[in-house]
Amino acid sequence: MSVNKKDVTIELRTVIEDDGEKELMIVKQKGKYFKRSNLEVLTYTEKTDGEEDIDNMISIYPDKINIKRTGAISMNQLFLKGRLTENLYRHPYGNIHMEIDTVSMSYESIEETGRGQAVIAYRAMLNGSKERNHYLTLTFMEEKK
Repeated sequence: MSVNKKDVTIELRTVIEDDGEKELMIVKQKGKYFKRSNLEVLTYTEKTDGEEDIDNMISIYPDKINIKRTGAISMNQLFLKGRLTENLYRHPYGNIHMEIDTVSMSYESIEETGRGQAVIAYRAMLNGSKERNHYLTLTFMEEKK
């Protein structure tokens, strides 16, 4: 079983809609890409200001995407189209119970185009509060040597 590995540049954009307001968060990092069989994995470390760093692992399967974060914060967020999933978001200021309803999900492999991209639209309810719409766009490209 062969493993394809690449150094990549990763950009993770998240848009949150709440009562007509939009909040945009962008994370850009260098990371690693691995592919084995029907699993593609991205790993990178998010540097924080004065806090413990956050290690990120994004696992992409044909029918689901999982984002696992450990360090200053931790969570294990699973996206399954048309399914409700739950996780606990832990950070230094407390825990947040998250319910995720994945509305749509698409993925283009870096293997096909030289540029990988996952786009996920989902609704999130935090600690039982009102649902908010979220749009996550993950883009990654192989680093030029």
